[in-house]
Amino acid sequence: MAESSVGELQLADYLDIVDRRKVTIAALVALTLALAVVLSALQTPQFRASARVRVEVGTTNTLDDQSNTSTSVRSRNLQNEVEFANSDRVAEAASQAFGEEISAVVAASNDSDTLTFTVVDNDADTAALIANTFADSYVNERTSSAAERFTDTTEVISLRLADISEQRSTLEAQRGQTGADTSGIDNELAALSVEETGLRSQLGQIDVTSQLNNSTSVSVLNAAEAPAGAFSPSWVRNIGLALVAGLVLGMGVALVRESLDNTILTKRSLEKAIDGLPVLGTIPSPQRNRFGTTKKERRLITSRTGAFTEAYRSLHSSIELGQAAGHEIRSILVTSPNASEGKSTVASHLAIAFARAGASVIVVDADMHNPTQHQMFSIRNDHGLADQLSNIRSAEIVTEQASGEGLLSVIPSGTSELPPADLLRSVAAQEFIEKLSYAYDLVIVDSPPLRPVVDSIPLARYVDATLLVTMRGQTNANEVEEALELLARAQSRPLGGVLNGADESQTGYGYGYGTNAGSKRR
Repeated sequence: MAESSVGELQLADYLDIVDRRKVTIAALVALTLALAVVLSALQTPQFRASARVRVEVGTTNTLDDQSNTSTSVRSRNLQNEVEFANSDRVAEAASQAFGEEISAVVAASNDSDTLTFTVVDNDADTAALIANTFADSYVNERTSSAAERFTDTTEVISLRLADISEQRSTLEAQRGQTGADTSGIDNELAALSVEETGLRSQLGQIDVTSQLNNSTSVSVLNAAEAPAGAFSPSWVRNIGLALVAGLVLGMGVALVRESLDNTILTKRSLEKAIDGLPVLGTIPSPQRNRFGTTKKERRLITSRTGAFTEAYRSLHSSIELGQAAGHEIRSILVTSPNASEGKSTVASHLAIAFARAGASVIVVDADMHNPTQHQMFSIRNDHGLADQLSNIRSAEIVTEQASGEGLLSVIPSGTSELPPADLLRSVAAQEFIEKLSYAYDLVIVDSPPLRPVVDSIPLARYVDATLLVTMRGQTNANEVEEALELLARAQSRPLGGVLNGADESQTGYGYGYGTNAGSKRR
């Protein structure tokens, strides 16, 4: 961006960028939204179904079940159940039950002893069926695993009981064969009896625990049901993300374009381009057609109302303030860096503003390459400035009534076979402008543009001040800098800049001014 680097941007700058680049931003937002709609429409709908299984997990045998130890044990046991549910054993059992290889995502709940089996499929009924098959397979394999563990323990205890029975028979036989002291044998028999009693008690507990686990330890809490609608694609999410992405992309492209764009777009950018000089006025386009583009018509806008007229009143006031500060201005050169930037329109309408304020004003058309003032004021382009300077005949001063208020005089460019540059750099040109300055309160010279031709350079020396006109979106900062350098070489006095073709929102006169009520206050 010509007027500042990105790091120096403030909120007002961003708002200006959004306003100037709103078409680009809107186009990118629309593009991303359209892309999101197309991609969402092309996606295969996905359905999600979940089955919940209740699992009783043990904790430490403490009185406080909420202790850190019990919570840790519960969490570890629940995670063990998740690992078992994700094991190849459960997957093989589920695939065998379903008839083909299937899978599910298993997760443990944070606030309850439950496992969730989630399945995503492009068919709602199939998703629910796979989730239920996996849940049922887990319950069956979990029960079978517990039963297998109890069976193994029972077999170990039973083998030990048989061994105890054999040892008892051997000891009793030994006691009956000897007449010696049998106290040692009696002690061994007593120990075997105690061990046998404990083992038989364990068998009873195992049997009860096995029955309880088979009935309550693992069970399906909620079977999966076919979902009513697809969870993917999510139109709301996709469109929301596309909207955010479009806005971010649009602002990014807008900032890049701003950084590469060196054209004058706002009053602020013109102020920076003419560093040290004031921006005396921002002039809106006089007419716009129904498509919002400016109508390039060479005609006067004589209405006393509207933003266009009010902008010239403001420009007139700014110049008068400069005069009040002690700088007498009797002649102003109105020029621009390039052609077609509205300098002739500014010259003629500024003259009208001064005439309406009671000043005697004369407009001199010195743009002999592209004269326009005779068209603006509907007069003939003969007996003009060129005729005067080439000594063919005296210039004819045409006096026009400026909207009923004050007298406004015009000198057209005229015609001559001599080069315009030779005519305008002559002593006769300087003397003629000085003569007009004594006869009128203000002389406004419509000059050729500075960069294409050198005609304006000598003229800039002959006038009291120079007004530089730029066109919004057309003049760039480098051209303004070059134009100011040319004026500096001419040792002229730059009065300030004018931003032509500005939006009414930038001028400040788009609302509340220029109405009938407003004109009555004048």
